[in-house]
Amino acid sequence: MIRMPRSTMFITAALGLSLSATLFAQPSRDGGSRSPDGQRERGEDRRGGRGSFGPMGMSGGMDPDYMLRDLRRFTEAFVLSEDQQVIVEQILRDYDESFREASEASRSSIGDSFRGMRGNEDDPARQQMQESRDRMREIREKLDSIRNLESEQDMQEVRDRLDKEMETIRDEMRQQRVGQWQSPERQAAFEQVGLLMQDQMRLKRQMRDELEGDLQAILTEDQLLLWPPLKQLMVRDRLLPRGRLSGESLDVMGLVEQQGLDDDTLITLLPVLDAWGMQVTEALQARDDHMMANQGQLMSAMRTMDVSSGLAVMETQARLAEAVRDTNDSAVDQITQLLPDESAATFQQEAMQRGYPRIFRPTRGERVLKAAMELDALEPDVLEAIDQMLDSYLQEIVVANDSMLRTTRRWEAQEQLDRMNRFAAQMTGAGGDQSESPIRQAETDRREIEDRYIEQLRSILTEEQIEAIGALQERRRPDERRDRGSSDRGGFTDRESFMKEFDKNGDGELDDNERQRIRDYFRDGGPQRGGGPQRDDR
Repeated sequence: MIRMPRSTMFITAALGLSLSATLFAQPSRDGGSRSPDGQRERGEDRRGGRGSFGPMGMSGGMDPDYMLRDLRRFTEAFVLSEDQQVIVEQILRDYDESFREASEASRSSIGDSFRGMRGNEDDPARQQMQESRDRMREIREKLDSIRNLESEQDMQEVRDRLDKEMETIRDEMRQQRVGQWQSPERQAAFEQVGLLMQDQMRLKRQMRDELEGDLQAILTEDQLLLWPPLKQLMVRDRLLPRGRLSGESLDVMGLVEQQGLDDDTLITLLPVLDAWGMQVTEALQARDDHMMANQGQLMSAMRTMDVSSGLAVMETQARLAEAVRDTNDSAVDQITQLLPDESAATFQQEAMQRGYPRIFRPTRGERVLKAAMELDALEPDVLEAIDQMLDSYLQEIVVANDSMLRTTRRWEAQEQLDRMNRFAAQMTGAGGDQSESPIRQAETDRREIEDRYIEQLRSILTEEQIEAIGALQERRRPDERRDRGSSDRGGFTDRESFMKEFDKNGDGELDDNERQRIRDYFRDGGPQRGGGPQRDDR
């Protein structure tokens, strides 16, 4: 057998074999993996948490733990002999065929059970629900038509009457949904689905254990030393993409690998990466094991509408998901502190953009301000003002993003639980009020900053420049655009009025003190907050 040099073995094991980019296919954006030519390999079905059949898809019950393309991983990692390769390939083929046959049978049976819940077209309950939908649509059409009534009083009377009718229909539809959900046919279908899912997951665990036992039986003692880090990598590749929370699916080791860091820097990061690999694998496995172990309880809770029992399972699942996310976030922070300054900022920015794209993607305000700076024939002093505006905007966005990040980490899992709770309440006929979302409020706060700066930008541009950018009016409603003409926007009419406000010494140039005044002006809200002159009609 070819022996691996001790130093190479240490680095390969510590990094979970991820430093050798040519060894393993990289995870695809949809959570699966692809071969070097970018094509999915036979036997692969990694849809992660977004698979079909609800909880079954979320737990990965239909997804295999190993696939044919893993032969390459085993061959390269263990330096398999030709005889070992033949045996491992046969083990994987037997597993692939058996798992495919079992999962397709379970998927078909579960699909039949769910389709049986819907009933046929002649089902009185379905016909009643369709009639309610038709009545609701007719009321909406009437509400649209009354906008043409000349008398406001008449319109309001009709609107009130139609609103009451619509609320009555909503109550009827709510009761119809409860009746359908609690019907004997649906209850029987849920019970059957629960049994099928438990059988599938029991078989999945059995097949995984058998494959791993057969594989380890043919490995030498030296090869067995590499099994734990390789298994960690394969668990991460399989389970990381199934994250539901922001930051939960971040592949920290893969991100480090893509930075192109030198060997000395990588060696400095080895302890952190090694710790992350073990901790996140344990957290992922705990998350997956809990969901698979509690599928039966979840299905029973759905069938019996035992809200407390179902939510207890999901609350534990949410905490386990947060543990994965927190492990990723902690590793990112530690790596950022260890990297040189020039690399640390880039790494942290990419980590935040990948882990929390809703927060750290480029904002509309930044795009618009930068587009304004590219306008042709822009007055130098107006360009200077936009540059200062962009600087102030980015400073405020940093603070707003930090607030959104803290809020997301604090409330995202809870808001997912709240949505499930509302759904359960609706299915039992109890209704379900939507609570105020701290995350949505944080997003609104940031959007207000964005809108304020965009409105300030409008105040110093001409109508032609505004039209050239286009995006300045994306969010404004058509009626608002008609009502808000150029005459009521505060600001500057032209370069002369702009310089008159800020060029206090009258030398035709802007010195450092005057530039600071521009920054303070826009940071304080500009003309929309009374921070400067009000502009006349263009």
